[in-house]
Amino acid sequence: MIREEIECFFYFVKMLLIPLIFYWIMAYFPFKNRISWYIHTLFTSAYTFMILFINDWTELSYYLRPVCIVLFGCSLFRQMVTLRSFKFNGLNRKTRIFLSLYGLLAIYQVFICILFSISYITSTPKHEDAVDLAFPLKGGAYEVVNGGMSSSMNYHFSHRTLKYAVDITKLTPLGSRKGIFDNPESLKSYPIYNDSVYSPVEGRIIEVVDGVEDNVPNSLGRSTTNMIIIKHQGYNILLLHLKKNSLLVKKNDFVKVGQEIAKVGNSGYSSEPHLHVHAIKHDNMRDYFNGTSVPITFNGNYLKRNDLLFNQTLIFR
Repeated sequence: MIREEIECFFYFVKMLLIPLIFYWIMAYFPFKNRISWYIHTLFTSAYTFMILFINDWTELSYYLRPVCIVLFGCSLFRQMVTLRSFKFNGLNRKTRIFLSLYGLLAIYQVFICILFSISYITSTPKHEDAVDLAFPLKGGAYEVVNGGMSSSMNYHFSHRTLKYAVDITKLTPLGSRKGIFDNPESLKSYPIYNDSVYSPVEGRIIEVVDGVEDNVPNSLGRSTTNMIIIKHQGYNILLLHLKKNSLLVKKNDFVKVGQEIAKVGNSGYSSEPHLHVHAIKHDNMRDYFNGTSVPITFNGNYLKRNDLLFNQTLIFR
């Protein structure tokens, strides 16, 4: 409980308090010259870029993310309107030292952004190499917690068999993935818990696991998880962390796209209710997990962290 409160405070400082301070400075601080404004704007832009694309906003509220974009744009516009009134004044020694250090910090932040962008772009596979799936959840707003072509956005990315996996959660009306005032150790505090899971492809069920207890949130279970594996066009489509005794199919059943097959749970190596989906090219007939991860798209879209879907449609990213 204490750990969760500390993490929430950390996210509040990093993703809300610090940006607000930066935006206020950019909009209202009486800069003495253009150089100081340029350096601050450069750093603030790079910092905003990183928190918008890398951090998971459902720790606080997903809806603060577009608010952050609007505030950044407004503060930038306001200061650009008054930029003509700035004069290039002489800089004393202390100011030059401060601006030099701040400038180096800004350059470092921009460098990290560039590296992230290059990594993301160069690692994005071609659509023809991907297996296209139907989004397996319906009714409500869903957000991608882990997904994308970078380990900073998707912790699965460094694993051969999980590289293109995605983790999906559901938003509360306030934009978080659990009720803010609900018991964080209750499964019912997470709106995705017990949601119906629908088959994302047409194919044959080649493996099912059931009977594994759902974990208490914020505690990890063992590696064995309730799951369904569907054989589809030579690929294995895996859906993990399902709810105990919720599976509606059995091995060798044939399923159609959109057919209800289970409920979302929190079984296996999972700290809170969510749905994990990935696809592999099968390499080992005895081990359905052993294979090379295959890129997946949902209704033609690669999903990455902070992508928002409503009723199976991608509406914001």
